[in-house]
Amino acid sequence: MLTRVGRNTPMGEMLRRYWIPACLSSDVAEADCDPFRVRLLGEDLVAFRDDKGRVGLMEEHCPHRGASLFFGRNEQGGLRCLYHGWKMDVDGNVVDTPCEPATLRVRHAAYPVVEQGDVIWAYMGPRDKMPTFPNFQWTQVPKENRVVRKVYEECNWVQALEGSVDIPHFITLHSGRDIMQYPDEQRHLREAAPHQEAHDTRYGFCYIATWPAKEDPERLKSVQIKTFAVPFHSYITGGGETGHAGVHLFVPSDDENNWYYEIRYDSSKPVSPHEPDRYLDIGVDLDSMGRKIKRSLANNYLQDRAAMRAKRSFSGLDGRPHEDIAMLESMGSIYDRSKEHLGLADLVITKMRRRLLDSLDIFMEGGDPLGLDASIPYDRIGVLSKTVPVETRWQDMGAEIGEDLR
Repeated sequence: MLTRVGRNTPMGEMLRRYWIPACLSSDVAEADCDPFRVRLLGEDLVAFRDDKGRVGLMEEHCPHRGASLFFGRNEQGGLRCLYHGWKMDVDGNVVDTPCEPATLRVRHAAYPVVEQGDVIWAYMGPRDKMPTFPNFQWTQVPKENRVVRKVYEECNWVQALEGSVDIPHFITLHSGRDIMQYPDEQRHLREAAPHQEAHDTRYGFCYIATWPAKEDPERLKSVQIKTFAVPFHSYITGGGETGHAGVHLFVPSDDENNWYYEIRYDSSKPVSPHEPDRYLDIGVDLDSMGRKIKRSLANNYLQDRAAMRAKRSFSGLDGRPHEDIAMLESMGSIYDRSKEHLGLADLVITKMRRRLLDSLDIFMEGGDPLGLDASIPYDRIGVLSKTVPVETRWQDMGAEIGEDLR
């Protein structure tokens, strides 16, 4: 129910009711630029920017005889197929048909788009159901205050999304060097695992992690409130209306592959263009399109076992995103969850699945999926991190907690 995203599947039809990232603005950066292939929700599409700067997103194959428009000419307000010269504008209107009567009227399959936050967003559902574009906070900051990158992952989108909201894996996979200093690994893991809660919101849910503060564990505690917005927005760092923040999106390319969008932004000051490199190592193992160059399952992601034995590295996988990608893709394209054994630390995983299913239930009964209410203040939703006295309830942490959470 959750993993299949093609036409005429429950999740596929529900996802088409949202605005979905199709590609980066930089993928079609200039007027009359080269067409750009897009595979989204199992559909083969092509994006282009015409001579007036308008972006089009349409079915890749020409409505005449099916030749790929990726090879077409981007010229004078439309994309012209090389095979017989049919030309389509950004709205899918066939505006020129050489060797055919001028009275021929044909429309090509094209989707409405919005360019916001350095991303080209597409709406692929019924036109009469098209929602207002949600003004996510990261799309509203000045361009220089935001950096957006994407990474191609060869696994199902739900698998990748689970990795983003999974709290315990940060303690082990990404902080394993600390673990290696303890002789009793399991005892350390149990003590380090934070207390978790999860609560429904109109747009999805929030989840709260609480653990003793390092500076004074007897009197202080660290509290982090993160949010998940259906269907694929995972807020991971930062918080409130100021400060550096990070958001993950996991957009289904098809059933077995997804695009992981990494957004780093700050509402008050510019963000270095190289900021995501600390997390994504773009210049090392990923090309400019976000596809892996060197590391893959076929070569075991170049895992360095010698570094692991020497305790120079816990994973031998050279940090993010390689650690995450290796774990997610090693599960297979779509993991058989009937084989898993969930633990207490998987509270947020089960909540995320449940909220997606809740939204799907509402949609299949004829209602609007979660998160499409235009009154939801997406421009104020984020992450809140704070150190407070141990007796303070997270609900009482102050006005920075949004109305939904209170």
